[in-house]
Amino acid sequence: MLLATLLAAFLSPAPAPEPPNSHLWVINEIFSSPDGTIQFIEMLECCGSTIETQMNGKSVTSQTTGNSFTFPQNLTGNTAHRHLLLATAGFAALSGAPAPDFILPDNFFSINGDTLRWFIYANATLTFTVGQLPLDGQLSLNRNGTTGVNSPTNYAGQSGSVSIVGVPAMPTRWLAALVGGAVVLGWMLLRRSTRMSPSEA
Repeated sequence: MLLATLLAAFLSPAPAPEPPNSHLWVINEIFSSPDGTIQFIEMLECCGSTIETQMNGKSVTSQTTGNSFTFPQNLTGNTAHRHLLLATAGFAALSGAPAPDFILPDNFFSINGDTLRWFIYANATLTFTVGQLPLDGQLSLNRNGTTGVNSPTNYAGQSGSVSIVGVPAMPTRWLAALVGGAVVLGWMLLRRSTRMSPSEA
């Protein structure tokens, strides 16, 4: 009887492996401020699959910094051609920023070249070298190596664009001249006031 049971188990077809249901997500767009406090990683379901929901326990990692973000739960709903937005708290606080689906720590990836990998899927990575990632506060880097105005989109389909372009820094020599001029003018006014007679005052 035992032999028959073992033989039946051996001859029965093996159960089909569970589909990965997460392998069609790719790193699609990235953005960073020069100091790395404002960053986002946008993922995209590339191919129209409706069931790419099994994210729990799988990670996005930075090869250069060693940082890793692990999804805390699976997704729900139809995933076809949808986006996922992972971003720092600094990004989430900006005007025009769609709400991130998940929060990343500051400086999650290196601005000087990195490989961002989604789980074990080699075709899902985005790799860039020093100088490729725009740091002007407006442009982002796309999966195909092109750049354009940042357009982060979250899982709910909300899209936006952020700008962190500040007032251009004044050249040091201009700043020194301005401060020096102010000091001289103040000294001249003070000297003039001390020379004025009581009647002139």
